[in-house]
Amino acid sequence: MDSQDVWENERTPTPVRRFGVRLHTAGLSIRETVAILALLGVDRSHGAVWNWVHTLSEGLH
Repeated sequence: MDSQDVWENERTPTPVRRFGVRLHTAGLSIRETVAILALLGVDRSHGAVWNWVHTLSEGLH
């Protein structure tokens, strides 16, 4: 499965989701990632970001 396929039905633009996932994989917690996204004007719950991280990892394996 292409990583783009896992993101098809999301309301958040793919580059924003990928940035959030990269922040988390760089060592930030989900809540820290949410806080940084909020500073950039992206209002998403920690649950949404958690789903991005886990959906992407499942799509790549």
